[in-house]
Amino acid sequence: MTRNPSLRRQLRIFVLGALCLGTPFLALAAYWLMLTEVDEVMNDSLQQTALLLADKDLRGPIAKVGTTIVLPGNDTESKLIAVARRRDGTLLFTSEPEIALGFAPTTGLSVQEVNATAWHVFTVVQRDRVVQVAQPASVRRDMAIESASQLLVPLVAMVVVMATLLFGALRHGLKPLADAEAALARRDIDSLEPLSLDGVPSELLPVAGTLNDLLRRLELAVRRQREFIADAAHELRSPVTALRLQTQVLARSAQATERARAAAELEAGVLRMSRLIEQLLTLSRATADGDVAGAVAAQSIDLGELARDAVARWTPEAEKRGIDLGAVTRPDIRTLGDPTQVEMLLNNLIENALRYTQRGGTVDVSARLDADVPTVAVADDGPGIAQDERERIFDRFYRSAEAIASGEPGSGLGLAIVSVIAERHGADVTLHAGIGDRGTEVRVSFKRACCVAPMAGSQLGIQR
Repeated sequence: MTRNPSLRRQLRIFVLGALCLGTPFLALAAYWLMLTEVDEVMNDSLQQTALLLADKDLRGPIAKVGTTIVLPGNDTESKLIAVARRRDGTLLFTSEPEIALGFAPTTGLSVQEVNATAWHVFTVVQRDRVVQVAQPASVRRDMAIESASQLLVPLVAMVVVMATLLFGALRHGLKPLADAEAALARRDIDSLEPLSLDGVPSELLPVAGTLNDLLRRLELAVRRQREFIADAAHELRSPVTALRLQTQVLARSAQATERARAAAELEAGVLRMSRLIEQLLTLSRATADGDVAGAVAAQSIDLGELARDAVARWTPEAEKRGIDLGAVTRPDIRTLGDPTQVEMLLNNLIENALRYTQRGGTVDVSARLDADVPTVAVADDGPGIAQDERERIFDRFYRSAEAIASGEPGSGLGLAIVSVIAERHGADVTLHAGIGDRGTEVRVSFKRACCVAPMAGSQLGIQR
């Protein structure tokens, strides 16, 4: 099983690794700085010693030089040596006979290699002599190492302090993540309020905003699911009770005519129950992927073809009811969406119109362009919808007083299904006056057009 990486652990490893790699570089930098300083100090010391010796009488033994000069030969720390020659190179004095410095009658600093050892040499040229004072380079390196090593303990202590401070800063910086984790852990199906954004670092705001959006959508889905279940349970209670009563009536019927009438009522009740369950399942499928506009598969849909197919499918029912059902379409009116759900939308609109249009009435289904917007509409010349009820007719299980008074069986789910499908396609559902300013026209305007060809007036297709 693969272990998920820890951001905190990775940051600690990165910081600790950077400090461990940086410490040797700091030590090398300290050594280089110390060596530079030692070179400057020692070069100045060579120069001063050489000038001092140049002013002394070096013809006699070294012991006669006097006590005002620190003898180079007795210097065990800086390991200076001194050599004096005449201008022609004849040796006048040397503090270390075994060290044969090269003769260079040029005033200034130089570096010589004697016996595989590098020496820093300062030369003073006077009228009658040339004085050289030299020091091995290893002395300077040793002094720089010794001085740098004295900084090693404070340097390590500084690294430890820095690591402690950085780990503390990381812990403090990652605290909002821990707080968000704890806040999310406290959320459950009954508590889905958004996370507080107070004090959240700007780098975490996009993540927190996305989580809050997810929580809001989840809360909306849970609330709608609960409302749906409660409404469905309420709506199913009445038909189930009616079926139970009709079953009892059928069981108590003694005569054949009574049993036949009771059986017919029972069958009608079963059909109503079946229709209600079918619509509940339809609504459940329509909202299965959430109530998000545009959350459907983007397929090209010929709205005219769907409208004509729907009219053909409902023509037998319209003829039985004595209603003139027709389609007014143009070719190539296309949009993007789910053809199955748009077909479901048309079925519910047509069924709803047929239910509440009187015998001899008219229902027209159209697919057209309204201001270059692909639109399907179902219009009738029925009794229409009262103005004060238009905002509620898309609510689940809502039936107007006129619908109930008509005696037509219904569940109040048809237009709710239309509203959900339209919302998921990013479409607008609006109500308008119906045929001849009577009845109602339900218009669904799709915003996502696809391959819409310009229409000429002669291309209008009417199906009756």
